[in-house]
Amino acid sequence: MGKTALKIWVTAASLLAAYAPSAATAVSLPDVRGPAEQAAGGLPGTSGEGSLTGFIGGLVSAALGLLGIIFFMLLIYGGFLWMTAQGDTTKVDKAKSILMSAVIGLAIVMAAYAISYFVVGAITGSTGLE
Repeated sequence: MGKTALKIWVTAASLLAAYAPSAATAVSLPDVRGPAEQAAGGLPGTSGEGSLTGFIGGLVSAALGLLGIIFFMLLIYGGFLWMTAQGDTTKVDKAKSILMSAVIGLAIVMAAYAISYFVVGAITGSTGLE
């Protein structure tokens, strides 16, 4: 059951990554971001089209977003393992370790995003590359 569930999650993640951008552009939704988010547009420096800092900022933002999705899927997988353990302590321990690792990984990704936001903002603000 473990390998089959993992294959299903990998397939679902691949399909989500492949079709989410095209599905998001197909529907025209109103911009619901606040003024500060609209002005920032993500990481600092990502709004400058064609600039090196914009490219690096967009790349870091996309990579960290993908990692966040992976860790979220690990949380769901760990919860699924725990709920289907049926009292087997080895399966419960495995699920707990997956959940703990996913939470720690998610915290690391969030810290990395905060650090990259600060660093890219400091670089673009101090050198005027934006």
